[in-house]
Amino acid sequence: MARLILLLAIIVVVALLVRRALKAPKAAASGQDASAGSADKASEAKLVRCVECGAFVPKTEAVAVPNGFRCGAGCAPR
Repeated sequence: MARLILLLAIIVVVALLVRRALKAPKAAASGQDASAGSADKASEAKLVRCVECGAFVPKTEAVAVPNGFRCGAGCAPR
């Protein structure tokens, strides 16, 4: 009986190791895709400083001026 339990335990451990080995390449490939996606999001969410008032605003909402960026609150030229 003890041999049967030991044999089943060995089979389970081997099955788990094989499963992990087969999953590793897929996880690495999807991890690279996820990091590329997060890099795109990070560039979208980049903050810039307003040259007029010093406030930090998302670059997508900032107004570009020759000497930097201005926030849209009241600093943007009209």
